[in-house]
Order: sequence, then C-alpha cells, then structure tokens
Amino acid sequence: MLHQFNIALDLYSALLCLILGTYVLVSGDRRDRANQCFAGICACNAVMALGDMTAWMFAVPLGAAQHAVMLAGAFLFYTAPAPLFLFFTGYIVAFLSKRTRIARNYFRASIALLSLYVAGCIVSLFNGMFFSVDPELGYVRGPLFWLAQVVPVALHLRNAAIVIRYRAHLERKELAGFASYIALPIIAEVVQVAVFGIALMNTAVSLAIFLVFLSIQSERKALLAQREQELTEARADIMLSQIQPHFLYNTLAGIRELCSSNPAEAARAVGDFSSFLRRNMSSLTSKAPIPFERELQHTKTYLDLEKRRLGSRLSTRFDIEFDDFFLPPLTMQAVVENAVRHGIAPLEEGGCIQITTRREQDDAVITVSDDGAGFEATDPSARDERAHVGIANVRVRLAECCQGTLEVRSSRNEGTVATIRVPLDLPAQQGAFL
Repeated sequence: MLHQFNIALDLYSALLCLILGTYVLVSGDRRDRANQCFAGICACNAVMALGDMTAWMFAVPLGAAQHAVMLAGAFLFYTAPAPLFLFFTGYIVAFLSKRTRIARNYFRASIALLSLYVAGCIVSLFNGMFFSVDPELGYVRGPLFWLAQVVPVALHLRNAAIVIRYRAHLERKELAGFASYIALPIIAEVVQVAVFGIALMNTAVSLAIFLVFLSIQSERKALLAQREQELTEARADIMLSQIQPHFLYNTLAGIRELCSSNPAEAARAVGDFSSFLRRNMSSLTSKAPIPFERELQHTKTYLDLEKRRLGSRLSTRFDIEFDDFFLPPLTMQAVVENAVRHGIAPLEEGGCIQITTRREQDDAVITVSDDGAGFEATDPSARDERAHVGIANVRVRLAECCQGTLEVRSSRNEGTVATIRVPLDLPAQQGAFL
C-alpha cells in the first residue's frame, strides 16, 4: 500500500513539473534565460520523480528486465540533481540580473563539485558506493550514501547564500518562493535519510517549484503593468508626433483670420479641425485595424486644413484603385503630413502630393509621393529630421501590428516616394497598436 502511495506521489510530482515547465515556455518568452532555467528545473525534477518511481514499482525478487529498469531509474534519480542545481543557480542569477548587477562566478565551483558527483553516480553502477540494485533485495543504499546527500545540501546552501545576499532586490512573495525551494527539499532530505520508505523529496521539490512558479507569475504581472505604462507613453508620443505645435498654431491662426474675412469658411475650418483632433485622439485607444476609407478620410481632413494655410502652393491627386483593406490608424496620414511639412511647405512654389493604392498579390500597396524638396539618403540629419514627425513610429507599428513595411526613397530637389505595404489578412490578426 505504501509503495502505491509513493508511486502516486512521484507520478503527480512529475506531471506537475512538466505542466509548469511547459506553461512557462509556451506562455512566456522562450529566449528569456530565467524561463529556460525554470523549465530545466522542472524537467530535471520530473526525471528524478520518474526515476524514484521505479524503486517502488516491482516486488522482489526482480527479473532481469525489472532489475535493468530499477537500476536505470536509480541512476536517473541520483544524477538528475546535477543539472537541476545548475539550472536553479542559473535561474536565481538570471532572475536577479534583471534588477541588479550580479557576480557571474557562481557556476565554476558548482560545475567542479557536480562533475565529481556525477562521476560518483556512474561509479556506483559498478561498485554500489552510493546505491545498488540487488535482484533479491531491490534498491539498496550504498556505504557512501551520505556523501551523495551532502553534495546536494551544500549546493542548496550555496544557492541560499545568493538569495540572502541579494534579498533586498526581491519582493516578499519572491523571497518566500526562493526560500521554500531551498528549505523544503532540505527538510524532506533529512526525513528521507532518517526514514527510508516515504517518497517525500520529489513531492517537496515539486511544491517548492510551484511556489517559485507563483513568483514568476507575480513578476510577469508586474512586467505586464510596466509594458502597459510604456504603451501608454508610446501612444502619447504618437499623439505629440502627429499633432506638432507648429501645425496647431498655424491652423488656429488661419482660422482667426478667416473669422473676419470669411466666417462661413472659418466655421467649416473649425469643423475640420475638430474632426482631425477627434480622430487622432480616437486612434490612441484603438486596438484593431481600421478600414482604409476611414484613414483616407482622416488624411483628406488634414490636407484640407493645410490647403487653407498654404493655398495654391499645395495641390493633391488621388488614384485609388483598391480600397478593400485595413491598416493601422495614423499610418498614411503620418506619411502625408511628413510630405507636406518637409517636402512642400519649404518651397516657395509649393508642390503636389499624390496618393495611389493598388493590390499586389496578398498585399495592399499605398504610395505617397511628392515633388517637393526631397533629401539625400546619405544625409543622416535630413533623415532624422524627416522621421521626427512620426515616420519611425509608423515603421514600428506596421512591423509589430501586421508585419507591414514602409519604404522611403528620396532625392534632393526631386521629391520623395513613400511606399506602404500591408498584408490583406490584417483583420484576422487584431493587432494591438503602439
């Protein structure tokens, strides 16, 4: 009956660890070193549990196959702690490195000690100094079994020293999780050394892993909150980049002049300006693509406002061959604003902005071209200045939200051509916008 209970505990421990490790890798960043080490901890403990389970599966005397399975299981149970301790040290270091500088020399002594430990496990297959499996007696502790327990305890204490040294950088929940991983296995080890027959070690380690997992979730929640804050700030940056002070001042100044010379036109200008601001504000909270027609209307509203300021110096042409697609908000409008500000406005004679759309296989292609001032690709200052209005933001949003692209080609005194490519399957992606 006790054997069946131990098998159930080991099986439960293995499954729990595999589930937790898989969840962390699938739901988190697989490239994150802390996540990789935590998954390694889970995998090693699962191997330990499955290896320990073989000690309780068979009744003596053992057949040849049963003897081989139990011997392999005992070897896995003893050797699995070697990589497990390294993974745990790596997890602590990776976890803390996100918050403070931490020494990187913690692995050298551990690797040397664990190499000797693994060598002892291999030798035990032949001389039984740590463990042996007898066909008549089953699993038997070797004369140096105590040494096999001293090494894990020493490494646990070493990890405890790291946690204690950097405890000021851990929250209370995180500190409790690390403390449980260090304390529970030591307690279980003491009980198992004193009383053979109860499979406590793997259960204690699994419980500690679960508590560490809760710490990971706590950190992930804090990280999500931080990213939400960064997202809010990024949206504010987009707003500032899309509504430049000079545009506001010039538009309001133009409306003021119209109030005395043409009140009806001033009223229409106020309506266009209000619509422009409302659409820009709305785009900051948008989490879904918008139809191209809406972005086009917003762009035309902006151009109408600029035409009131620039008059005949700004002309526009539209060649809309394809409009059945979606795109991130403030995409085309930002490019057009860039063209007006840096291409047309600096020229005394002004110029023309042309917007065309077409379909190329599975992409919608928008081209915004102007015959304005242009810039040289080899002039970094010109490129940086032109990106100030939001071109860099447009590139990031296109890439992050829909794997779209923005290509800009320009020549000084000849004008600029900006080409936006947006996949046609964007509505199914429901991307969030920076």
